[in-house]
Amino acid sequence: MHSSFKILLVAAAAVPALAISAPAQYCSANQSAATTKYPNKCQIAQIFNNLSEGNSQAFFAQVAPDVDWTLMGTHPLAGEYHNRTIFLADAVMRLDNTIINGTGTLDLVHIVGGGDEEWSANELHALGVCKNGLKYDNRFNWVTRWNTDGIIVEVRAWLDSALVYKAITENESPEYTYTDQRTALEPGPVGVGCATQN
Repeated sequence: MHSSFKILLVAAAAVPALAISAPAQYCSANQSAATTKYPNKCQIAQIFNNLSEGNSQAFFAQVAPDVDWTLMGTHPLAGEYHNRTIFLADAVMRLDNTIINGTGTLDLVHIVGGGDEEWSANELHALGVCKNGLKYDNRFNWVTRWNTDGIIVEVRAWLDSALVYKAITENESPEYTYTDQRTALEPGPVGVGCATQN
């Protein structure tokens, strides 16, 4: 593996511009001790909370390497990502590169499902400031499918497509490749095989 690509993946997993905080309402004494087939709401909140604690590697360790992650919409990041590496490089890092470091938050607002259900719907609220001063205030939903080992194996994500389009196109080179099938790394204006823009 190319050394700069290894550095990119470590950076994507270790330094997100957005941090997540989990609501305490999901972790009562009964909920945290409950044994269920799939992660319960408390366990899901704790998994998402890894990001707010700066431990995104722990979060992505709960995502299967061959995850099927679909970003709905028609924005530059939309499409089907067929593994964790491609999702980190072509979606997380691209969006992360638009946000001014230290200005982003990502709060887990609500969880529906989980426990005895294979799927959970996780409502999130992101706030931040893009490099061009654009206020990044995005509400979105990750619908996650879990396996019995507590690993995310599929994600279907909805978000504010217009805001993501604006953040990407106004904060990185306007030249990007749109595709809805993400089976290979896409060289982009900022990311794999490209110089970071200031």
